[in-house]
Amino acid sequence: MRQNCATVLALLFGAVPFGLVAVAAADSPVARIKWEKVKLVDSLNEGIDVVDVNRDGKLDVISGPQWYEAPKWTPHPVRDVGMNNKEFFENNGDHAIDLNGDGCPDVISASWFSDKVYWYENPGKEGLAEGRKWKQYPIVDGQNTCEGTLLQDLDGDRVPELIFNHWTAEKPMTIVRIRPGKNGAPPQFQKVEIGKPQTGHGIGVGDINGDKRPDIVLPGGWFEQPASDWAGKSWPFHKHNGFNMHHSSLPCLIVDVNGDGRNDIVYGKAHDYGLFWMEQGPAKDGEPTWTQHEIDKSFSQVHCLVWTDLDGDGRKEIITGKRYRAHGDGDPGAADPQCLMRFIWNPGSKTFEKDVISHGERIGSGMQIRVADLDGDKKLDLAVAGKGGTYLLFNRGPNK
Repeated sequence: MRQNCATVLALLFGAVPFGLVAVAAADSPVARIKWEKVKLVDSLNEGIDVVDVNRDGKLDVISGPQWYEAPKWTPHPVRDVGMNNKEFFENNGDHAIDLNGDGCPDVISASWFSDKVYWYENPGKEGLAEGRKWKQYPIVDGQNTCEGTLLQDLDGDRVPELIFNHWTAEKPMTIVRIRPGKNGAPPQFQKVEIGKPQTGHGIGVGDINGDKRPDIVLPGGWFEQPASDWAGKSWPFHKHNGFNMHHSSLPCLIVDVNGDGRNDIVYGKAHDYGLFWMEQGPAKDGEPTWTQHEIDKSFSQVHCLVWTDLDGDGRKEIITGKRYRAHGDGDPGAADPQCLMRFIWNPGSKTFEKDVISHGERIGSGMQIRVADLDGDKKLDLAVAGKGGTYLLFNRGPNK
């Protein structure tokens, strides 16, 4: 029966299923999920996003040089993506957003090795049908040593900001304010430097101090968003009390893990072994206090994290995995098998329980993990791009 179902799914999705995998112990209280895994392409590209590219009502996938049209995941060109060396594409993330107000999603992309950040204009229905490459336009320069970017709304105006993370402390904390165009007019971009160099590998966005405004967390501390005029003022910087998240995930998570009303920090070591959460305790002398808890140290290079509810039980989970050879041979566990994991908070034991989504199948987390209902069955699926290739993982419900 399983083989027959897999065959039907292959016909539906126009690709060969990579496999259905049952994982974890059967007696665990955690709701396991059955996954259908589809490889789109073998590629070293590590950026990905999910959006309806051609406005046909179906979610497509943008992944570096190509976009993949649902439901058969037919590849079409987006742009040329170079390689700085034999292991790294010039793309550390894809962000889909309509920048010129024409109703078609465009894409923003940066690189580890270039000082320039660009956006690429969707050519519209006719251009997409003809297979045209998307026109390239500059956003900002001077951003070399860019570890990656986030696209999140900081001020609640429903227009996200482009937030930069640099691995060097020589760069100021930089945000680009986006002012989308209308009816095809070009967008405007405002570069804002919110504070002196306090950067480092890893970043997260969320409310640390409970004032309902998103702050920006870095390895050594956090920038507090001002109550008004965030783009015109320096943001106060607070050092963490007694810890440093050296080479942490991008993004890390700012979420209330244990339900005590205070946001905690979940982060991994992006270039070593380990996934942890920092429990926020009562403030001391006006500053948060923190207690570190280990979640898992069985896999390395935990480069990005997502907080979402995959099984629909109303509880959000950590989704993460191993980024393969993030520094070539230079990291502990660089060549260990790639993996994707779920970690589900157990309020009774006050610990996380692990559910293995994939292990040893060359499916890793790359620079981004995207969560969306890709096939319209009202269950959240996953899309990942890493050095083992670009994959879609379809959520097939409880694994009984």
